[in-house]
Amino acid sequence: MAQIDQIQVRFVPTEDRILVRIATQDRAEYLFWMTRRYVRLMWPGLTRTLQQNPRISVQSSPDARRELLAFEHQKAVNAADFVTPYREADKTHPLGPAPILLVRLQLRPLDAQHAQLSVGPETGPGLDLTLNQGLLHSFAELLSTAVARADWDLGPLTPRAEAAANVANQTVN
Repeated sequence: MAQIDQIQVRFVPTEDRILVRIATQDRAEYLFWMTRRYVRLMWPGLTRTLQQNPRISVQSSPDARRELLAFEHQKAVNAADFVTPYREADKTHPLGPAPILLVRLQLRPLDAQHAQLSVGPETGPGLDLTLNQGLLHSFAELLSTAVARADWDLGPLTPRAEAAANVANQTVN
């Protein structure tokens, strides 16, 4: 697969699903539906993968790991482009023009800086994505935002969402 150009993740209320669109630099587009159940199964693995960054995993205290993860996440999100609209130009659809309902999922670290996300339908071809730390954090942020809009009550995924939830739940005397 060619290098990823853009990713769009958005909740579609009429489907009660999340639509993921992945465009590559060679003008191919892959379309997927994620159900609440699928995202709920993906959530812990995505969190673990974010935490497996060597800089984070070597920290001795859980608080230090959480803070460093929040810092790394914010740094990656700040470096990403969330402003440029998803380009609707003509694209080829190697898996077909209709979104595929995702059923298969595998997320595993490849090395210190990359993870492989393999997704697919119950039968037929899927997609293997190699995500660097920046893309992994960006995807987590996009997915977290879509889940919040869906009101699926899955809890925080990204450190930024967790920090916001903790601040909202603090009691000040």
